[in-house]
Amino acid sequence: MARQSALVVVLLALASCRDAPNYAAFLAHDAQMSMGTGSEGSGTTGTTGVEDTTAPWTGSSEATATGEVSSSGEAGPTTAVDGELLLPQILSVDVPASVHLAGPVTVTVHAEHATAVRATLDGVELQPFEDQGGGVWLGLAPCYGSVDNGDHVVEVSATHGPLAASWPPVPFTVSTPAPGGQAWAVLAPPASTTRRAAATAEGDLIEVGAVEVEGVMKPAIRKRSAANGGEMWAEGTIVLDTREGSADAIAVRADGWMWVAMNVVNPNKKWQPRIVLLDADGHATGIEAPTEPGATVRGIGVTDDGGFFAVGFGGSGLGDMDVVYWRMSGEDVATASAKLWDYFPEGQADLKHTFDDLAFDVVVADGVAWVVGASTGKHDGLLNKERSRGIVVRLDVNTGAELGPAAVAESVNVWRHSMFLAGGQHPDGGVVVTGSESIDDGSMQRITVQAFDGSKRTYYTSELPASVAYGTGVAWTAHGALLFAGVVDVGDGLRGALYGRELPGLNFDHFIIGTEPSAAHGLALDAYEQVYLIGERTLGGVRQARASRVAR
Repeated sequence: MARQSALVVVLLALASCRDAPNYAAFLAHDAQMSMGTGSEGSGTTGTTGVEDTTAPWTGSSEATATGEVSSSGEAGPTTAVDGELLLPQILSVDVPASVHLAGPVTVTVHAEHATAVRATLDGVELQPFEDQGGGVWLGLAPCYGSVDNGDHVVEVSATHGPLAASWPPVPFTVSTPAPGGQAWAVLAPPASTTRRAAATAEGDLIEVGAVEVEGVMKPAIRKRSAANGGEMWAEGTIVLDTREGSADAIAVRADGWMWVAMNVVNPNKKWQPRIVLLDADGHATGIEAPTEPGATVRGIGVTDDGGFFAVGFGGSGLGDMDVVYWRMSGEDVATASAKLWDYFPEGQADLKHTFDDLAFDVVVADGVAWVVGASTGKHDGLLNKERSRGIVVRLDVNTGAELGPAAVAESVNVWRHSMFLAGGQHPDGGVVVTGSESIDDGSMQRITVQAFDGSKRTYYTSELPASVAYGTGVAWTAHGALLFAGVVDVGDGLRGALYGRELPGLNFDHFIIGTEPSAAHGLALDAYEQVYLIGERTLGGVRQARASRVAR
């Protein structure tokens, strides 16, 4: 059964999506729609409830003698006998009889004399319909894939001031592919790789990474269609810099513009971060954060004002490595450039700059930057034993102030070393992270997934050990599904993998096919919780960027 407590996080992601359900619809839909009968679809598509073969459904007036408004809340005239007020009529309601793909289900209503049209899905109100003119109204019912498999009902009403009409319930069936099945997979040109990805509001995929140009790997970006993975920009893959380097992080704004974080070799042959704003077509806008050599950028998130908060690592000049962060506001004002954050045990300031601290990702939500990474030092207070531990620290987006002690991963039996490589928002608040745990000599590793709320660990799990194993991307959906990507040595080489856990019927292990090595470098979810898995394959000894869409 779906998790009602999981709704807050996904609504943040859906807010910019025209096709996404509103909060009220999602809240109850999550609780009720997923309780479908579980019956299979007929395997055909069509339309149900198309029309009344006798006469339009005219409904009845909800007005009182004093002109009381209907339950829709739409204001009307003071009385129901104003002469010009006409009773609304619903002529037809069109809904696909069978739904086989996750995404918005279109509901088309033909009505006369209506000033508003609304509908419920399994008793839960949807967003108001949009007037298309000519008596045609369009609405959207959300389908989140296999979690919604079963039978459902749409009920439509139309209003004109205090007057209302309704239509008999219109049933439809959802029957989508089982979780873990691959819808499509595509490769980029040879000598390429994808490092990170994000989904647009329309559900398409944006990949960033690198592609070889005249023997040099250069930062690159491409956009792929949700339908089949085809490239959507006329230029295909766009090279973002003439210099050697890679695009290593991306965050998409509500308006479709994108912050991209790169690392490039500058004219002095030194690596230097580069953070730029691109328009929705992948073109430079001329907006760029000031940077200098000496640090590496690894993660980026969009702030509420349309700016960014980015993280990475660099030398402190005091003998250790520190977390580094950058901040630019939505008004293109740089407020932090390669600013350092240094871990030391709470209350032990004498241990400043004795730990090596690295940030690999950041989750930005509600004015907080959840920095995800690792710290190496004497975490157990042992005189000569340095160990790496995954860390999560909360920083104020605008000031960089630390919002409480850093959360440091606890060791589990012999698994005394850990690092966190990627993070995502947790539906109950806080973050969920993934990375790796290992024994002291590093000969055995395993993917770990953990969740933190503040400085407290609230969830922990791990996968089977292998000689190499680490997680690279993670998401916990509003319906309670835990999804994470990674790389595992399966005995005959490294394989990229996607895992589904926690939700009944969702558990799956999905591996990238092939006999040569592969890697999954991350994942992205669209607004309807379908998964993009990105990474690379090696074919004939040559690396090629790879993206796929996997049913959830």
